[in-house]
Amino acid sequence: MSTTTVAARSTMTTTAASIPTQHREGAVSSPFTRVLLAPESGLLRRPASLMRVGILMTAGALPVLSIPLYIFGLLPISASARFLVLPLVIIVLAMTLHRSEESRWAVWGLVAGLIAVTAYDALRMPMVFTGIWPDFIPRLGGWIIGDVPTNIPVGYAWRYVGDGGGIGMAFFVMCGVIGVWRFPALARRPIQLGIGYGIFIWSGLVGTIALSARGAELLFPLSPQSLGLSFAGHLIYGSVLGLYLQRVLAKEHRWELAA
Repeated sequence: MSTTTVAARSTMTTTAASIPTQHREGAVSSPFTRVLLAPESGLLRRPASLMRVGILMTAGALPVLSIPLYIFGLLPISASARFLVLPLVIIVLAMTLHRSEESRWAVWGLVAGLIAVTAYDALRMPMVFTGIWPDFIPRLGGWIIGDVPTNIPVGYAWRYVGDGGGIGMAFFVMCGVIGVWRFPALARRPIQLGIGYGIFIWSGLVGTIALSARGAELLFPLSPQSLGLSFAGHLIYGSVLGLYLQRVLAKEHRWELAA
């Protein structure tokens, strides 16, 4: 065997070993792994992709973040809705029509979030109707409109599409871009990942109430009952996100095997 042949084979072996498992021939991957994780075409070399991810995650998180901004007296929700959330919604709709890989994950997250918040309210609403759990959502609608004390349709639209759907969208975009593909162990535990995310969101809610002088007045007072019920609701929300993520990952895996 010639020296040239041996050197060529050695180079090929070294090159193959340096390629992450996700990118080797025959390995299960996704469009995100090929675009974002390949060393020769990483995220920082795809500014358009990076910009789309940033916009989608910001748009998903902003509706729920607008609440603590208002509670702490930093920015009225009426201003957030008009000048931040609404423009981002228009941009996200345009991005969805473009049908990028990032927007595909965002749509999955929006759907998952809507289902999850519906499941959450299956626990919450009976408690609201019986007076066990105070309902601040109608007041949230009034804060968004800005000149009325309550508005039930606007409040619940914000809760479902903005809060529930939005943070679901942020979760799925995060998983699709930097989560389950870069850390395969997360892909094997999507339900636990969703539950952890739900607890993270719950901790932000409790922190807002505990650290703000008017959090208990505007949202609800902290008590063993309210803590337990809100924690259970966020466990439900996170579990549903995780179940939907599990379904998406299984579907993607089947698609990759068939491709």
